[in-house]
Amino acid sequence: MTHLGGHPAYFAGWWLVKMTVSALVVIVPILIGAGQHYPKRRLGMTVCLWLLGALGFIWAKYTTQPILSTSQPSPELYVGQEVFIAWLVGTGLFIFARPLQRLLHRWSIDHRRHWLITITVAFFVIRLFNGYDLLGFHHGTSLVWFGYLFAAGDWLVNDREWLKKWPTWLYGLLTVAMFCLSGIMTWLNMSRIIYSPHRGFTPNYHYLLAINAYQPVVIITCLLAFAWAIRGTTNKWANDHNIVQGILLLGLLGTPQAVTPILVPTVKWPLVTTLASFLAVLLLGLPWLITRIDWAIDTNWRGLLAWGKQFAKRFWPVLLTYAILWLITVASFAILWNNDLTMVQWVVTQRAKIVTVNVLIIFAIVLLLMALTNRWWLSSGVGIVFYLGWLVASVLKITARNEPILPTDVSTVTAPGELLGMVNPWVLVGVLVGIALLVVIFAWVEHRYGKPTRFSVGARIIVAVFAVLFLASFTWANHSKSIVFKQLQRLDDTPYFYSQIRGARMNGTLLQFANNVDVHVMTKPTGYTKARMDQIERRYAQAGVKINQQRTHQNVGKQNLVFVLSESFADPRRVPGMKVSGGDPLPFLHQFKQRTTSGLMISSGYGGGTANMEYQALTGLSIANFSPTMPTPYSQLVPYQRRTFTINRLFHYAIGIHPFTANLYSRKTVYKKFGFKKFYHFDGGNKITYKSKIQNNPRVSDDSTYKEIDLNLHRRPHGKFIQVATMQNHMPYRPEYYHKRQYHVSGRGFKNADQQGQIEAYIQGIHYTDQALDGWIHQVDEMKQPTTIVWYGDHLPGIYHGLPMSKYGILLHETDYFIYSNKAARRMNKDRLTAQHKIVGPNDFSAMALAKMDVKVSPFYALLTEVEEDLPAISLPTNGTAKNNTAHQSGISFVNQRGQRTKLDAKQRKLFNDYRLVQYDLTAGHHYLLKDSFLKQVAK
Repeated sequence: MTHLGGHPAYFAGWWLVKMTVSALVVIVPILIGAGQHYPKRRLGMTVCLWLLGALGFIWAKYTTQPILSTSQPSPELYVGQEVFIAWLVGTGLFIFARPLQRLLHRWSIDHRRHWLITITVAFFVIRLFNGYDLLGFHHGTSLVWFGYLFAAGDWLVNDREWLKKWPTWLYGLLTVAMFCLSGIMTWLNMSRIIYSPHRGFTPNYHYLLAINAYQPVVIITCLLAFAWAIRGTTNKWANDHNIVQGILLLGLLGTPQAVTPILVPTVKWPLVTTLASFLAVLLLGLPWLITRIDWAIDTNWRGLLAWGKQFAKRFWPVLLTYAILWLITVASFAILWNNDLTMVQWVVTQRAKIVTVNVLIIFAIVLLLMALTNRWWLSSGVGIVFYLGWLVASVLKITARNEPILPTDVSTVTAPGELLGMVNPWVLVGVLVGIALLVVIFAWVEHRYGKPTRFSVGARIIVAVFAVLFLASFTWANHSKSIVFKQLQRLDDTPYFYSQIRGARMNGTLLQFANNVDVHVMTKPTGYTKARMDQIERRYAQAGVKINQQRTHQNVGKQNLVFVLSESFADPRRVPGMKVSGGDPLPFLHQFKQRTTSGLMISSGYGGGTANMEYQALTGLSIANFSPTMPTPYSQLVPYQRRTFTINRLFHYAIGIHPFTANLYSRKTVYKKFGFKKFYHFDGGNKITYKSKIQNNPRVSDDSTYKEIDLNLHRRPHGKFIQVATMQNHMPYRPEYYHKRQYHVSGRGFKNADQQGQIEAYIQGIHYTDQALDGWIHQVDEMKQPTTIVWYGDHLPGIYHGLPMSKYGILLHETDYFIYSNKAARRMNKDRLTAQHKIVGPNDFSAMALAKMDVKVSPFYALLTEVEEDLPAISLPTNGTAKNNTAHQSGISFVNQRGQRTKLDAKQRKLFNDYRLVQYDLTAGHHYLLKDSFLKQVAK
């Protein structure tokens, strides 16, 4: 009730409305079954209801969902549950009521009474005692369920003499009693109290959800109420006017924004009066109008059946081609899932819309060929052969490189020798023979059956236009504000740019290819010319000379540099409104940050985006400057660059360590492009030595990872760079991972005991990281080799709930970092950092490391040094619009040293513009500055 402003009356009003809605979902099918008059204009009425309903539900889909409190927004606050299904099936029953009743009337009224009472009692007993769904009702969403309600209405209206055995007052008393009982039962069922001796009561918000009509007490209440209403001698309730009114009301309740303004504590009476008047006119006037417009459409079902047969006879080649393409698509998913029948079943049943999109892509190509040739069998044959060839090529590429065909692979068509050289000759012969056979078969079919499938010129033009528009629409698939993007999101299309093979398995090879069509690296900044880039090179060469006057070393020499990305590490005590009890989980880190360069890093992700932080730290470039259509440079950019430049290029030797699979984010390819000599991981290649885990946690412990770093630091040659991405604190966070949880949380950040347990398990894990860090730093400090460590958390874990990004975005993107030099490094270097404790972005780390190591800079690192010193931290928007797996909304956040969003002044804008120009040139431009004299050589 606190979310309703503490007003019991408003709460009771909401609960009464929701109970009434759940009853209405049941009553409307019963009312339709009770109707015994069938005017010819019913189909016309239904068309009108469909149009009105479509407008209402479209409005509901594209408007803000109702919320009762700005502090507790939720998309689940619907007035009614499954209203759309009830409305849609109700309109169908309204049309087909007569043939359905003819079917029911084949049995006597006594037989129907006995069977329906038996089914109702069985439903009541089964649901009451074990909750199993043995009758095929599927929780109130199946046609069997609505058929049962329809049959109940037809029986009750035709068995009124039997209903008169009970007096009217008894029906009324039972109806009221059951209505009250149903309200209590649904409340107890939905708002279960969770109590723990350690945590007390766990707050829950189940009362904010809608009431499901699929409950025995609700059904009994509705059947009693309906029997009470129609037990008289006339059937005045089950007429078309009331049925249309009920269906309209269902449609209205599917748009809860129309009701919520009336039932909130802060009532605006002019709005309520206007809205109530409008709804009254709508519910009273529209049914009268719809039932009186003489849209008499002849519902000749035999004629419709004959038309359907004629349509199938005329277009069976099109339907056959579509069916073949669908089967090939399902087979492709089976291959992608290694013929796991369980996963194929999941794809067909749960990803049916995604399967359809894949089929439509290749079907559009077939239609385009048909528009050009006017030969259906030839076009479908070419399309099917192309699709089969596409799948064979996809399997070959997945086998060789563990990723599907992408738009960047189209360039291999110009080098067929290299492409075919990767294929077994016998496989190639088999494919060519198969293609030849298919061509012969389709040529024969075209000769034999082709003439009836010709299109007119006008039809071919229309088909070509729609096919081209459909295929071209994918060029907007990653524009976050486009209709195409929004529709693909509603279809649950997640591109998984960080793992293209996962994207192919989830979305199919064709849709995953299409997901990567609309990708461009970066918008060309204004003023990008060779002359401008030459000017920038001179400017930062001069800046580098000035910086180098204060630096000691010409190069890194025998100094080591270690970048440690600590997975999902961030101090939970900064989470707003959440209290951590049991002591300080990070005692070493907190005291250590006080005596070395440290602060907070503004992450560009929440709950994910590891590779993006790694990319920014290694390259010095900001992901915020890239196009929103390229959310993952590791998999979308780096593999296709001819040359890259990262900080490890300044060292004699570079090593990567990641105690996990190397397939995610294309790390194998990326590290090779970056110039790493060795990469230690679990997918072959260089083997990881230390693999210990903590108790039941399945991930390699951070202590083991730090030992792996030490092992490689002691190996020659010195003067090496080591990039590390840990795994201990990677999701999921299960309470059973650790034998004990010594830290507990209270307050905000979670909504139930499960979420609370995840947070506490996570805190226990980072406590173990803190202990391992303590031991490792002491070991590094005793090394003879001068070593500097850049250690940072990549992002917060995605386990905090109920904290809106619009309010707490910056706090939920702040992670911990430090930069530390051991004794050997401190003896030979003078720390040149201008600030020891500050808020930074991951793109600042390379310049900060060189300053810590007292190394002179190139013009490029002179630019990065000025960016680090003079600009606020740069990030993607921290308001929740940035995504890790899909395109995001464009925008940049600048965060100042007070942890607040800020704007750039004129001088900062000039510097930032230079930074963007250089980033564009190195990644997407003409590479004027992609040379050692700018990137690597010391500025002179």
